[in-house]
Amino acid sequence: MFTKIKCFRCVLTPGDPYMSLTNDKIIERVSKQVLALFPSSQGLEVIWSSVVKIAQSLYREGPGKDPFRPDQKTPVKNFFLAGSYTKQDYIDSMEGATLSGRQASAYICDAGEELVALRKKLAAVESQESAKSNTVTDELSLV
Repeated sequence: MFTKIKCFRCVLTPGDPYMSLTNDKIIERVSKQVLALFPSSQGLEVIWSSVVKIAQSLYREGPGKDPFRPDQKTPVKNFFLAGSYTKQDYIDSMEGATLSGRQASAYICDAGEELVALRKKLAAVESQESAKSNTVTDELSLV
């Protein structure tokens, strides 16, 4: 008989309210929230857990700070940003970084279309200049 193993990982941010708690207390609180939020988890028990506390290295965004996040498209032509700290709909997280990367790639694709148009325009100008320089005239020049 086989049993399904369920794995659940969560990130608590901001983590300040949890820093002073013991690992067991954190696991107890998270377990209660999981059971309340996911009815299908009823009857499951925690058989292994690990808590990692990082106090200083987390990005902390306070209320009203979203307007200060940089957009993926910058004022510098063909220079783009991607990362969870940029303007996107999630908090600083892997999901936010993924969404930011998708937004940046969309801007890059748009820039690629613009680059193709510029290359075509340049080729047309070069073609016209080449045609002018290949025109034979009856003028003589002294060397």
